[in-house]
Amino acid sequence: MSTTGLVQIDGLTPIKKEDHKTSKVMLLFPPEWVPTAPYLALPCLTAILRGAGHTVVQRDINIEMYDHFFTTEFLIWVRARQAMHLKALQMKEKRGELTDHEAGQLSILEQVMTLDVFDLAARAEEAKNVVRGQQFYEADKLEAALNSFRETMQFISSAYYPASLVFYPMESNLGYRPGVSKELLACLDDEQVNVYRDICNQLVLPSVSKEKPQVVGISIGTQMQLIAGLTFCKMIKETFPNVHIVVGGNVITRLQEELPNHERFFGEVFDSAILYEGEHALLWLIEALNGQRDIASVPNLMYRTAAGVQQNKEVYTEKTTALPLPDFDGFPLDLYFVPERIIPYLATRGCYWGRCTFCDHGQGYFDQYRGMTAQLVVEQVKALRDKYQCRHFLFADESYPPALFKRVSQILVDQNVGIKWTTLIRFEETLQDQAVWDLAAKAGCCTLYYGMESANERVLNLMDKHAKKSVIQNNLHQAAKAGIWNHVMAFYGFPGETMDEALETRQFVIDNQPVIHSVELFYFVAYRHTPMVRNPEKFGITIHKQEEYDLPLDYYYTLNEPVGISCMDAMQLCEEFYKNDFQPWAVRVNAREHVFLYISKFGTNRLPQIYAQRQTVGASDSVSGLVTWPVSMGEGEDGKEGMSRVMSHGAGS
Repeated sequence: MSTTGLVQIDGLTPIKKEDHKTSKVMLLFPPEWVPTAPYLALPCLTAILRGAGHTVVQRDINIEMYDHFFTTEFLIWVRARQAMHLKALQMKEKRGELTDHEAGQLSILEQVMTLDVFDLAARAEEAKNVVRGQQFYEADKLEAALNSFRETMQFISSAYYPASLVFYPMESNLGYRPGVSKELLACLDDEQVNVYRDICNQLVLPSVSKEKPQVVGISIGTQMQLIAGLTFCKMIKETFPNVHIVVGGNVITRLQEELPNHERFFGEVFDSAILYEGEHALLWLIEALNGQRDIASVPNLMYRTAAGVQQNKEVYTEKTTALPLPDFDGFPLDLYFVPERIIPYLATRGCYWGRCTFCDHGQGYFDQYRGMTAQLVVEQVKALRDKYQCRHFLFADESYPPALFKRVSQILVDQNVGIKWTTLIRFEETLQDQAVWDLAAKAGCCTLYYGMESANERVLNLMDKHAKKSVIQNNLHQAAKAGIWNHVMAFYGFPGETMDEALETRQFVIDNQPVIHSVELFYFVAYRHTPMVRNPEKFGITIHKQEEYDLPLDYYYTLNEPVGISCMDAMQLCEEFYKNDFQPWAVRVNAREHVFLYISKFGTNRLPQIYAQRQTVGASDSVSGLVTWPVSMGEGEDGKEGMSRVMSHGAGS
């Protein structure tokens, strides 16, 4: 507050102190996201709202859901749901009225009813103890715990047939396509498959009833969260019609062109939407709802009036150096499936490179890259370390700038900050000094995630990535020598890439396997907001838009000339890689944060215990262990697109 009697808000007319009103706001983060660390959006919003005097209740329903799934109470409830469905289907079978679909459901239920639900619940509860305690660092026990979670999710899925609910990587499928508005809206009311309706009834609505907020904000960062997030919106709106419901997050921003064409969302599901960054936009929306300013003046806002859906013209971008420290107070920091607290932190917004033609990360921000000074970064990290008793940090930047990487490392060492950290980074010529990597490791850098994309320089130039193969190799060798774990992401099928060039990428990761500790190799996806999709003729592709996909985040494409490999070729190459070549990277511990903690614990990137063990069986080899996966954050917004998108914990709404 200023000394002039005004509440100073940068960007809009200040409000007089005597006119200032406060509200109670509930912020929700919906499933599905990884259960290993908080997401940064809500704490960023909370810091601004609490700083302005508003009461904020922030809830990570994602981790609350996973914790709830693996309890005796919930699994007994699931068994009762299974029994109810089984009885109804058996009666229909006696009458000879079963459809093929129902026959499949009946078969699944008859199988699952033979399981001892109390034994399953005991193992699930014990698995939570393992991932949250020191047994986490015994790879055999951690693998068994993760497989107990997966088995439990299969058990839960049977009660929501034909939905498939999967524990990590996040591949749950309710049978509805979130890119098709008719199916998305239908799914919100489907009590058979939509497990998030029950999660809302059990975890969300009681909290809204107790807290009585005037505003509920729901952050939807990935397409995986769209069904759960909108389910929560609609059910809260039906139960508490006087509560204003606002949505935001990266996916909402990406769909801003389509939302006005679907007025049902406004009023029936939510009341307003915030685009781009949401910290101050949400604050100003609350002030507008309190009658303190005109709603038409609130930047980044979309809402419905009698004249239809309105989108305010002004766009506000946050000044990163002026933002308060993210506020995690109220988050269940000890509930995540890790034995050590891990906190995300964002020093930059946007990508300092920002040129890759296949990438649409920047769509979540209106303007260009912004960042903080290294000194401010370290000061804030120290403050978070001390406030939350946390020494593990997820630097969630789109790509950590080389100058900041070097300077932050130096200050962390000089001030003996004593943290461990991980981040995304580009291969850079300015990072070819071994001393840089040694310093980063000394500063606590444990794991790095690189978007290599291709090992062929011609293809990299087509992408406007402009990395040299020799630089990629040097960076990997130097980082590995320093003890840092290298995770490499690449994809097949960039338009114009030949078969030989694609195989060059395959051979590169195979040849450099000793310094590539984990790898993701997928296929090219034409995301709708990329330079390629905006100018398809420049890249020799044709974009095929399907009318029913009216909420698209990517498009099917074909090559204009038979030059290079097709989309189907790329998918086939990907399948062959995981079938024939992936064994050296098959791990039993697949979460990014899990690998991060193992390196922090054991102080080395040599972790043979977390890889699947090879066993000779006759004349052939097999991989032991129940399940092996690439080290990954799981699925991205539109399928298997690697770490480069889903790693971001973006701020805003």
